[in-house]
Amino acid sequence: MNTLSDAAECLLLVVDVQQHIAQSIPNKVIKRVVKNTNLLMRAAGILDIPIILTERNPGTLGGTELSILSLIEPKNIFSKTHFSACKNKAIADAIDAAKRPQIILTGTEAHISILQTAADLLLRGYTVFVVEDSICARTLENYQNALSRLSRSDAIMTCAESVIFEWVQDSENPKFRKVQSLLN
Repeated sequence: MNTLSDAAECLLLVVDVQQHIAQSIPNKVIKRVVKNTNLLMRAAGILDIPIILTERNPGTLGGTELSILSLIEPKNIFSKTHFSACKNKAIADAIDAAKRPQIILTGTEAHISILQTAADLLLRGYTVFVVEDSICARTLENYQNALSRLSRSDAIMTCAESVIFEWVQDSENPKFRKVQSLLN
């Protein structure tokens, strides 16, 4: 199995980075998640990588953080009630329709929706990259537990910058400078 992400093979899945959930997460932590999710989404846009965004119970938990919402087309936003994004037929169908065998996973909360979505994606045969600096939980203990469980599964643990540099592969890539400028 290739443990490097490939821009031509990837789909970015942003899970439940919503206003009400964000309020229950330490400010420094949610800021990191939003910043790195924005970074991944901007790079994905430059590199033509499809993005799917989920919102769990948006009527109760509020909409997606605005800076993230501004980076996605409304047709790629899906509401869900299940914790796993794969339990929602429309989301599962959209993931399958993209025909991208690698899923880059970001969002909240690590020990709930991220863990369950990763497990279901793995069962469906996808290669799953969990972006550690782009996921979080309300408590450090829950975050650490999720990382431990995910790292013992077949999920590949990574960070946002690793993913981005794997996507561009080469400083001679014509889009490298534009992607690199996102890091400044």
